[in-house]
Amino acid sequence: MITNKKLGIGIPLSWPFCHSDFFDSFTMMISQEDRPCEYHVIRASSGPIHEMRNRIVSRAIDLGCTHVLMLDADMIYPSDTIHKLMAHNKAIVGGLCFKRWPPFDPTLYVGEKYRMTLLEDYGKGLVKVTATGTGCLLVETRVFLDMDEPWFEFGRTHEGKPVGEDINFCYKAGDLGYEIWVDTTLETQHMAMVAVNENLWKLNKKLRELNQAEFTF
Repeated sequence: MITNKKLGIGIPLSWPFCHSDFFDSFTMMISQEDRPCEYHVIRASSGPIHEMRNRIVSRAIDLGCTHVLMLDADMIYPSDTIHKLMAHNKAIVGGLCFKRWPPFDPTLYVGEKYRMTLLEDYGKGLVKVTATGTGCLLVETRVFLDMDEPWFEFGRTHEGKPVGEDINFCYKAGDLGYEIWVDTTLETQHMAMVAVNENLWKLNKKLRELNQAEFTF
């Protein structure tokens, strides 16, 4: 099934290679026989992450894409990722992602701008959030066209604390009245290369003592 929708799949690469697990999952995702739309893979390499994301969006607009799907090359994606996200018909919707490092929080944030808290009890389904990451985020191109450039840029809170380019994009979209959703049934996996040493052991021990998390490697 090919519709009049056109998807730009953006992959920012800060290094000249990608993990085989990402490649395998990406291949399975885009090789579905029943495609929901036309695909264009847009890769950006070298430079800061926000600049690569902006180049991806610019290219997608030039190609006439109706949607942009941001994917990160250190992730593993379900094969039905595109189908699920496109079916929601939301201006901004993502999959459930987790941070690479302990305590591996989900990137689900709710509350006021610059005053967000982590959403831990999120259940399964579509969840409305204030902000999420861009490891698996589908955005209708009209959102970017409504927004002043640069779309992705680092920011700061009123207290001067840094804000990532992904969270800052969500703030900008929210200021324009766009809602941000996450499908928590679409669970991605974040690959992490961990060096196990004394510091990591002490961190793990402390987290167990505080009963905040328990994990092993």
